[in-house]
Amino acid sequence: MSRSRLVAALATCAVVAGGTGTALAQGEGESITVTVGPRIVLTPGDTAPGSAPGVRAIRRGKPIPRGYRLVGREVSGVRGGVGAAIRFTCPGSKRLKSFVTTGQAGFQATRDYENRRSTIIVSLGGRGDGTVYAVCR
Repeated sequence: MSRSRLVAALATCAVVAGGTGTALAQGEGESITVTVGPRIVLTPGDTAPGSAPGVRAIRRGKPIPRGYRLVGREVSGVRGGVGAAIRFTCPGSKRLKSFVTTGQAGFQATRDYENRRSTIIVSLGGRGDGTVYAVCR
């Protein structure tokens, strides 16, 4: 395993375990720092950062309705195939309904997540500065 893949794998393990993560990897002549910030929770009454596909109640700029929580993580520096895997877990008995992204954060769920409490998403490569929110109800 190359050094850059090893460093990326270690950062991924830290993030999947639920913490924040930072990795410095070298790829094609440049250093890449991947950072995943601490958990952000938006509650009813907070303004939705974006519209959630398949969830009419969550619309950009509108208040989050009662019964919903948005659990987010800020991500920066994902590019060139070095990325991050992030575990999202809904609080209490809430279940995953959709995801909302802001900025240029490009992620994909690794399995069918709807109505589960938890899932892991992975970056798609390319530039990825933004925030990813799991929509929980």
